[in-house]
Amino acid sequence: MVLASVHGAAADATEQLPDTKPEWATPANESGDASNAAKVVFSVWLGWRNRDELDQLLADQQDEESPSYREWLSARTFRARFAPDERDVHDVKTWLRSEGFSLVDIPRNNLFVTAEGTVAQVEDAFSVQEHLYEVEGHLIRGPDTNPSIPSSLADMVQAITGLDNGFTLATPQHRSPAPPPPTGTSVGPCSHHWAEHTSSRYPNPYDQGRPLPWLICGYTPAQIASAYGIDRLWDEGIDGEGQTIAITGAFFSPTIRDDIRRFSRLFGLPKPKYREIVAPGTVRYPRDVADIQSWYIEQSLDIQWAHAVAPKAKLVYVGAANDSRGLDLALNEVVDKQLANVISNSWGMPESDASKGEIRALGSIFEQAQAQGIGIYFASGDSGDNFDFTGKMSGGFPSSSPLVTSVGGTSLAIDESGERMWETGWGTTEMNWNGRRWADAFPGYFIYGAGGGVSHVYDQPDYQRFTVPFASALWKGKLRRAEPDVALVSDPQTGVLFSQTWSKPGGGTEQKESWIGGTSLATPLTAGIAALANQSADHPYGFLNPKLYELQWSDAFSDVRPTDRKLAVLRNRLLPNGTIHTLLRSLDRNSSLATAWGWDNVTGLGSPRADQLVEDLDS
Repeated sequence: MVLASVHGAAADATEQLPDTKPEWATPANESGDASNAAKVVFSVWLGWRNRDELDQLLADQQDEESPSYREWLSARTFRARFAPDERDVHDVKTWLRSEGFSLVDIPRNNLFVTAEGTVAQVEDAFSVQEHLYEVEGHLIRGPDTNPSIPSSLADMVQAITGLDNGFTLATPQHRSPAPPPPTGTSVGPCSHHWAEHTSSRYPNPYDQGRPLPWLICGYTPAQIASAYGIDRLWDEGIDGEGQTIAITGAFFSPTIRDDIRRFSRLFGLPKPKYREIVAPGTVRYPRDVADIQSWYIEQSLDIQWAHAVAPKAKLVYVGAANDSRGLDLALNEVVDKQLANVISNSWGMPESDASKGEIRALGSIFEQAQAQGIGIYFASGDSGDNFDFTGKMSGGFPSSSPLVTSVGGTSLAIDESGERMWETGWGTTEMNWNGRRWADAFPGYFIYGAGGGVSHVYDQPDYQRFTVPFASALWKGKLRRAEPDVALVSDPQTGVLFSQTWSKPGGGTEQKESWIGGTSLATPLTAGIAALANQSADHPYGFLNPKLYELQWSDAFSDVRPTDRKLAVLRNRLLPNGTIHTLLRSLDRNSSLATAWGWDNVTGLGSPRADQLVEDLDS
């Protein structure tokens, strides 16, 4: 479609950039106009040069018969061969300035030009109307149509992100309690290992006559290390020395260093080697303090548990500017500056909420990461198939990308000696005790579980052929990417401890330990194991999925299998009025997703046996 746009005295033909308007930006969802004066930070993304050469390189780097197998490029070499031309960047900059926008950032790889202006400027420059749309209980700004850009730029621009702020729907993928109760108040009991404490006071609707176990108080690093064979790697001196793990997120916890140090002292871990980087852009904070606190929790969880697995690795946290809208720029900061060879990302959104422009933009970052030998790990999500939240079954994003490792979740039982007893897929229904009986219809209502399913965007990658069951990969008559790829403990009922500083209701703060779960726990655990593998091999493995799928039936994985669905745990909750409310939480009941023998859409290939996985990768 060709439109007319006049800038000053000169007329310039324009073209619409397809697939930029999000699918949720519909008249039915519209809820008013965005303020003309509101600030918009957006990025114009350019495509890589020498596209065919890049595609061949990425294929050869994963082909064991190719001379280029695992021959990773430096960031400098990648930019020299594939970065967008300086003339193209100049043309984009010139046009944006002519429209009155201020330039915010251009990274070394020239992948995008980030600019800032008002809603009114955006509407005029791109021939769109910026409206507010109600999406899953949030008011989200977005354009009413695809943006128009000068025809002279159409061939070089692959995406524009930020014209909608739908990326604010990207959330931390953890599940935790409310801030802990005041010191001295307990909402126990809880168990330090599986079924340490049980109760026959409450009827067991899942397995009549059998006592119900209380939830886990929170596993320690030593218990997790023993259960997954991580401690055996430590015994061999494989502890992360010389490696760097990057973690992306939004905002910066003001107490993070104190919290990491407390966690390390409490569990006998080395002093953390930690630093922070602010991703490019203008730092802003949302009005919702709870949103910031959620990201603070995420930062603490990710860093502490990556440290717990690879205790001598360096940790670098790259925080997004402009709240979660800058997460894509934070990722590019890590990749383009090669800050680490392993990146842990415990955030995401339903794939159905992501614009195709954002999908293309992140895809370019993932391609550069693969070319440079950087492994990227994403949490698969904590809402099962996402139907309860979006009204449609959807995988996660960016976890559904075939260029990242999607990490699902399990429920884990560890015995008194620290050994793994069993593991099943994380999926939880809940029932409430009313003082006489369980008030909810059996088996309770679904509250959360590991994300997974079939992508509606990406075709099936070669590495998943012959592994993922046909029915699990089929959508609209085509085989698609299915997730997750691997899984580790995520269920908050069998979760872990972490240290966090909390704001107290009456003022001041309190630092203490709480239990927590979610696929954002499983993701830094997996990233930590990847860092140990890199250390053992004395070189980065980069993108691991092709090799992981070759190892499906080896001893590198424990196949996470279905249960008889009779497992459940008791949990007490402290109500605001000071009374205690008892809940019953089931295990292995996840929306339409299901744990199965072999690959499944809750746990993927299964949970890694860290010591065996590292040995098999080396062989």
